[in-house]
Amino acid sequence: MANVNQYIPLVSAGEVISNSFTNANTDPALISNNTILLTELAHLKPALGKKFYEELKKQHNDGTLTTVNQTLMDDFLTRCLCWFVRFEVINEVQSNSSSMGIVHNVDEFATIVDPSELNAYKQDTYRKSEIYLKDMLDYMEDSDQNGLYPTYESDRPARGYAYKNHGIIMYDSIYSRPRNYTSWKDFCPCDDC
Repeated sequence: MANVNQYIPLVSAGEVISNSFTNANTDPALISNNTILLTELAHLKPALGKKFYEELKKQHNDGTLTTVNQTLMDDFLTRCLCWFVRFEVINEVQSNSSSMGIVHNVDEFATIVDPSELNAYKQDTYRKSEIYLKDMLDYMEDSDQNGLYPTYESDRPARGYAYKNHGIIMYDSIYSRPRNYTSWKDFCPCDDC
């Protein structure tokens, strides 16, 4: 495995703020390169696969993105990653850790939201991130893009059937999967079915 952690993040703090925050005056210091790297590792690398993620990181770091990878970055990946970073920094934006403990960031014209409002806000941010991620993966896996992302296609991760809904991990229904038989009734031992 190449050490891609040494490379620059795929997005900057300024890009995160301009793409996903409503307040353009958000302090970029709240969005560190380590937070962006953490977000890449938690959300992008599993979706893109290790090899394609490393390819993008190296090309981005060296300034040698291929035309198709640059298009992917410009039209899909940057927006997607920015929203995932927003999801990861929401707690830091609201509160900071200091020598005094955890303190809330409140200016004279603001109030702290209660935990249920914060949870709803985080879940909505995560939902939007997932929409952008699905859009990006659908684009890459579309027949029009066949052969344009060979590293991704050769090491494509399995698209899981699990998703997060208000903090609960949900799995697809067994009833939505295709069956190899016409009906459960064909295998029922009773004669009443």
